[in-house]
Amino acid sequence: MTRSNLHITLSNGQHIICVADSSSAPEQGYIVEQVFIPLLNFNSHVQELEFLKKHCTMDERRANATYRYYINLITNEVSMFEEHFNYTSEKFRKGKDITERYTSYIENLNIEDHEKSN
Repeated sequence: MTRSNLHITLSNGQHIICVADSSSAPEQGYIVEQVFIPLLNFNSHVQELEFLKKHCTMDERRANATYRYYINLITNEVSMFEEHFNYTSEKFRKGKDITERYTSYIENLNIEDHEKSN
């Protein structure tokens, strides 16, 4: 199981932090197909928040998280980074930008959807 700390800007501009506790590598499909795609299609901060409460642990971060996602629901942008936690200083640090793993998965989904529709 891979965990991710999610930093989300809701469509009303509110910032929240939560944890995706299961299958959060994009290549595993779950986080992208079951969480991000539906979340990006809402246009109501109320719906977004209710949806997140069902899929994430709210107002927390995990020291053992592998990834950090930034999701902006105003611009519909998703960025992905490695997540690092320093146990000595007890601080989180954003690591290497690995957004291409997410965008590559999305591109493959779009190709598959296009091929199915033809």
